[in-house]
Amino acid sequence: MNVILSEYAGFCFGVQRSADLLDQLLSVPDHPPVYCVGELIHNRDYIDELQARGVSFVTDETLDRIPDGAIAVLRTHGVPFKTLETLTKRALTIEDATCPFVKRTHRIAEDELARGADLFLIVGDRDHPEVKALLSRIPDEKVRVIGTLSDLISIDLTAFRRCILLSQTTANHDFFKDCAAYVEEHKPDAVVYDTVCKATEQRQIDAVELAKRCDVMLVIGGKNSSNSRKLAELAQKHCTTCFIERASEIPKDLLQNARRVGITAGASTPRRIIEEVVCYMTENNRTEETLSFEELLEQSFKTLSPGDVATGNITRILPAEMHVDLGIKHTGILPLAEVSDDPSFKLEENFKVGDEVTVLVQKFNDAEGTVQVSKKKLDNRAGWQKIVNAYQADEILTGTVSSAIKGGILVSWEGQSIFVPGSLSGLPKEADLRTMVGTQVEFKLAELDEQKRRTVGSIRAVERERRKALSEQFWNEVEPGKIYTGKVKSITSYGAFVDLGGADGMIHITELSWKRLSHPSEVVSIGQEVTVYVKDVNYDAHKISLGYKTDADNPWNKFVEQFHEGDVTKVTIVNMTTFGAFAEIIPGVDGLIHISQITNKHITKPQDVLTIGEVVDVEIIGINTETKKISLSMRSLLPPEEQTPAAEEIAAEEKEEVPEAPAEEAPANETPADEAPAEEKPAEEAPAEEKPKAKRTKKKAEEAEGDSPAEEAPAEEPAPKKTTRKKKTEEPKEEEESAE
Repeated sequence: MNVILSEYAGFCFGVQRSADLLDQLLSVPDHPPVYCVGELIHNRDYIDELQARGVSFVTDETLDRIPDGAIAVLRTHGVPFKTLETLTKRALTIEDATCPFVKRTHRIAEDELARGADLFLIVGDRDHPEVKALLSRIPDEKVRVIGTLSDLISIDLTAFRRCILLSQTTANHDFFKDCAAYVEEHKPDAVVYDTVCKATEQRQIDAVELAKRCDVMLVIGGKNSSNSRKLAELAQKHCTTCFIERASEIPKDLLQNARRVGITAGASTPRRIIEEVVCYMTENNRTEETLSFEELLEQSFKTLSPGDVATGNITRILPAEMHVDLGIKHTGILPLAEVSDDPSFKLEENFKVGDEVTVLVQKFNDAEGTVQVSKKKLDNRAGWQKIVNAYQADEILTGTVSSAIKGGILVSWEGQSIFVPGSLSGLPKEADLRTMVGTQVEFKLAELDEQKRRTVGSIRAVERERRKALSEQFWNEVEPGKIYTGKVKSITSYGAFVDLGGADGMIHITELSWKRLSHPSEVVSIGQEVTVYVKDVNYDAHKISLGYKTDADNPWNKFVEQFHEGDVTKVTIVNMTTFGAFAEIIPGVDGLIHISQITNKHITKPQDVLTIGEVVDVEIIGINTETKKISLSMRSLLPPEEQTPAAEEIAAEEKEEVPEAPAEEAPANETPADEAPAEEKPAEEAPAEEKPKAKRTKKKAEEAEGDSPAEEAPAEEPAPKKTTRKKKTEEPKEEEESAE
């Protein structure tokens, strides 16, 4: 008889996590009393073992039996929300052994309720503790439990706005797929979450494949274990199946004619019970008294098949291989290459004759009487299961970068080689990945292909999670006035962005220095460590304005201590405008020389006298401490007799201000004759001192022209001054004649 044990038999990740937690709690000397809220897992033998070790069990209704100061352990399937609330109000130490995949369904339900979901479809058993815990987090009117397809068909899905489909983690995955197909057909906008545990799904797939190859299947598990019952139901479709809790329940006559027996176990079945069943199968299924001579002879030549796992003893150790006695007529040959990938690995230093070793049977050579076996492949299989568990639990792993290859790096972890693309390495796109070889890195498994046994890791995912945690902490603590030390992350033309360790802030170019800057790179550089303070925070937009310059080095303070109104100093011209020139008095402090204070002569722009970079003498004629503005004068330094412009300069300035076409040029039909008759005041006779009136006349003329339509005052009909005045005096007469 050939006995095959499924590699997925026994504790799943979530159950093993709970068992390890209990072992850790019970291993502490003088630990407080330990109480489990509900059965930790669905296995009677394991529960009896925990009780023998001093663990007490209570239900959701008998929580008051837990004394203050005790440890309350939440069962693997989770507890109702009300139970959790009651426990947290007590003086207890709460240890949460809830499976991470079960807790994920709780988070999904809470998030979807917040989004306004009005119907939750839960595929599973209403009486299962996991489903009860999930239902306690959803209002009764918004949830339906789906045990059969008819339960789903009876619901009018179109009557609900937002529909969510979830599943018990140990549900039959094929049934869940049928429910999902129905929901997507009748409610296309429904949101489907496949929450069937991947380990449960893989265990079910493996049980079916094993049942197809065997004459008999033994399914080990608690009678009240949902996932164990489903394994038995699936296997029963393909071969004779026996659902047992322990070895003593195996029927004697069931195995008499079986040549190949498969063994699998539910996720709550302890390893020792599985070992008891296997030992029973190999040692106690038949007795020597009942065997014929031929049967005894056949038993002495026990056979193995490629792919089987066998345990034997090392009989010989050579530099390149070891010989293993597997209890069959063939000698097991275990090459060095099937033990380790390390070329420096020494067999004689790591093994000795008589050691027990478990190997994977590979290829028989009947001519030589040998069979090649592999320890490495078996170790890789165990390592692969660790990878699967780590992927399902979304764990952070630590490995060593073994090499840089095209497109990324290879990270070694638990004997497995995991590919990390360059885009997920955490380094910039242009960086040399070879610099990471030999370093330890933390990463997560981003992708997993179980058929090809390929994995993709991500270092950036770990960094992103940590940055997210830092960001949440940062935004809870940040406020204006706080001082941070960060690194300049990037520079733009308008400022520098600084990584504050959880968020980025910006120093505007005006906050980098009291001096006028052309570019932020004049003060800071990328990667530079800077000390900054928070000027302003926009919590909604997650934007932070930073300050870099301080009052201690404010040049204005230096200016007011050193200079006063009436002081004469040298300045440097730094900028020009139409109304004057800006001059630097000391670095960071500029003053304005108004165009009227540059010279006593008439100029149209500062460039007529000054140039950028020129150094000139000025008098400080005004300091406004509130607006921090300074007025300067060059003209005030001239001799007193030269400070006032000459009469001809004033006349030239005012002549330039008088338009070439005086107000009298406006069309006569817009300006009455009695306003400006030509004979009363010819333009030529106006005295020089009355020229400001001409300026006012210009303003009136401009207003008149602004009110006149373009067609009434065409630009192509201007006339000489005297002609215009004559026309104005003649036009009213023509109007009077027409009026008569």
